[in-house]
Amino acid sequence: MPSLTPRERSEEATSAAMHDGLIAGGITLIPSTAAVYLAMNNQKFFRATNWQSRTAIAIMPPLFMFALTAEMKLSHSMEEMARQSDHSRQVSEWAEKVHEENKQAIRRMETDTVLEKKLHAMYKQSVENSGVRIVPGDTLSFHHKVANFWQENPFKILAGIGVPTVLYIFRGRTDQKHLQLQSKLMHTRVFGQFAVISMLLGLMGFKTYMDTHGKYITQYEADMRVEDMKRMRADLLRRIEFDKQISAKRDQMLKHEKPAEEPVENKGEEKKSGSEASNESIALKDA
Repeated sequence: MPSLTPRERSEEATSAAMHDGLIAGGITLIPSTAAVYLAMNNQKFFRATNWQSRTAIAIMPPLFMFALTAEMKLSHSMEEMARQSDHSRQVSEWAEKVHEENKQAIRRMETDTVLEKKLHAMYKQSVENSGVRIVPGDTLSFHHKVANFWQENPFKILAGIGVPTVLYIFRGRTDQKHLQLQSKLMHTRVFGQFAVISMLLGLMGFKTYMDTHGKYITQYEADMRVEDMKRMRADLLRRIEFDKQISAKRDQMLKHEKPAEEPVENKGEEKKSGSEASNESIALKDA
């Protein structure tokens, strides 16, 4: 569930990356273990390997998929949080700019309560127009979660469906004893390539649909984004007020420093006038 604190968001992204990594590793473990099990029936493979190498062959692909999936999920989550923060900050600055431009009229025509409602509606509209579809409630349905996962991870779904499909096709070719190994591999490549390309077209077509209409989020998450915008607006106002105070203090210090420099200039003028008087007296004596 979304939260407002950066620490909880970081923990949420880490747990989501760990969850997806474990799922990807578990899915990859099934075909890798099955491949090692089938290869054990081959005497050449059995003699050329020991139990350490067989274990490595079985577990290395799942570990690789775990690391790759977790890293990609973590990177995607951090980028998404950064986009949300940038969007909230930009909307807050834009709303504050509009508010400053119409400040005098708003003070005459509206109360503070009406102004807050207007800003809330503006923030809510910006969330709705940010490329998402809001679902009532605080949790997404199963098909909504599947659609979001499909949009974010089409190649994971392709790998999860395509690899078992190709293995099933190869298993069907092995039952035909009259075919040589080269023919079995050729048939598997042709039928597997057709199946994978068909899946890819379907997956990317649905991903394009989701990219056009936006991902699903809950009403609770949308409200949290609105609260994020309000919080960023409050932080922006505090920064503006702090900058004004610093500027006022700096101007006040500069005003106090200017009179202190004037006596030095007056002293120089007095010295100059005294020297001019002495020069005039000397000229009178010479005359």
